[in-house]
Amino acid sequence: MLVGLAGAVAVAPWFFVYDLAEGTPFRTPALLGAALFEGLRDPAALTITLALVLEYTVVHGLAFLAFGLVSAGLFALADDDRHVLFGMFMLFCCFEVAALASLALLASWLFDTLRPWAIIGANVVAALVMLGILFRDHRTSLRQLLTSGE
Repeated sequence: MLVGLAGAVAVAPWFFVYDLAEGTPFRTPALLGAALFEGLRDPAALTITLALVLEYTVVHGLAFLAFGLVSAGLFALADDDRHVLFGMFMLFCCFEVAALASLALLASWLFDTLRPWAIIGANVVAALVMLGILFRDHRTSLRQLLTSGE
């Protein structure tokens, strides 16, 4: 659970700074929440509310919790079989693609408002934080990854 929560929390400052730079704090979670819960299609019609931000934050947190649990389980398997690490790499790549594909399918208009690089950057930050925790707690896996060619 720690891994998932850390990933979810890592994304928050990224988008907070991104939204501040755009001049509208909490716009990203409000946009995503409005698209998810209210079917918002026009970002100009967005009204940022605490409820939208909190609702989206809960969904976002739950998704990261689930991903963190799966990741931690696979890392535990990787302690016994280093080949599972390739599966972990694929899982993290698929998670990134799934996040972008979900937006493209459910609310492609968001790409006019939220730049794909911002979404990719946030997920890379989350992945690095999550992997840092996983490798810290599974040193055998990191050693195996670094010496896999030997």
